[in-house]
Amino acid sequence: MRRKIALALLLILAMAAAGCVSGIQASPYAGAVTANQIYDIRNASYWKYGVVMSAGGTNATWNMTVNNTWRPDGESQMTAGTVGNGMDILYDIGYNASTYRVDRMHAKGYIGDFYQDRDVSPLQIQTLPDTGLLYYFVPMQYMGNVTVKDASGRTAGLHVFSATDNRGFTLTYWAHPAMPLPPKIEMTARDFKITMNLLDYKLDTGD
Repeated sequence: MRRKIALALLLILAMAAAGCVSGIQASPYAGAVTANQIYDIRNASYWKYGVVMSAGGTNATWNMTVNNTWRPDGESQMTAGTVGNGMDILYDIGYNASTYRVDRMHAKGYIGDFYQDRDVSPLQIQTLPDTGLLYYFVPMQYMGNVTVKDASGRTAGLHVFSATDNRGFTLTYWAHPAMPLPPKIEMTARDFKITMNLLDYKLDTGD
């Protein structure tokens, strides 16, 4: 059962990625900005998101931790670890520093009861929550500002950007100019919603 649930979640993520990337790029918004103008993963060496997926009346939660080494010359490298909800797996990812295209992936760990330690197709990046690579060049529309408050009562203004493809899949970023990553990401479709909240990050100091 645990394996079936984990595999079902990966299938939903892959469907979301395929729909958004193909649909939005075909008909960009007037005056749109691409996601790489909203945030810049080159400035972060580590980040962690809490992920919540709502589908079929149930919620699944897990954490995704990413370590990122961006190199302007040669292959950049990222490791993405997914832990929770029947998954405990680490992906080693090599990507192009200019195009952000994933060139290679290696998976090691468990999805449900299934263990793997092998090279996998670069297309498997579509089975992960947003790592910062998949939607980097998707055109986004500016939707306005919102004010948020943390647990201590401090407030901050976030810029909201969104894009919807021709299948009804919507990708939304809440962004802050002082942060290298969106504090919140949301992906919604008719049958599911995925919410990612930034829990931690470290700037790339170049050391």
